[in-house]
Amino acid sequence: MHLYRVPLLAFLGCGLFGDAAFGQEARDMKLEDVGFVMRAANTPQQLERLRLLPPRTFVARTKEGRRYYIYADPDYCRCVFLGSDSAMRNYRDLVNPPPPPPMPSGPISAPPPSPSVLELSPDVDLTIGDGDILDYSY
Repeated sequence: MHLYRVPLLAFLGCGLFGDAAFGQEARDMKLEDVGFVMRAANTPQQLERLRLLPPRTFVARTKEGRRYYIYADPDYCRCVFLGSDSAMRNYRDLVNPPPPPPMPSGPISAPPPSPSVLELSPDVDLTIGDGDILDYSY
């Protein structure tokens, strides 16, 4: 009787951990669909650069008067997504679409929160040069 529990628990455990990876992969695909550019961290140095940023959080940076957004994923895809203002607007519209017209009656629900965006640390900003994995070229 106990022999059946071990494989079942192992199978269920894999399913739970797999769901987290699948959810992250779905988000990564959405980012590319709305205009973010994905760059893989192919070297240990590039992966270290990704780890300078908070994982799976949008970080904003301004370069030469233009704003862009960085989304580092050092754990699942070992990559970074870089996008312009329009890519970020597209992503916000995708995850937080405009509310439907008001219904004549019924409860009013608040819209889901927009993705939060942090400002890039000045210490990290000064280390990003042209061609760096964290640099976005328009």
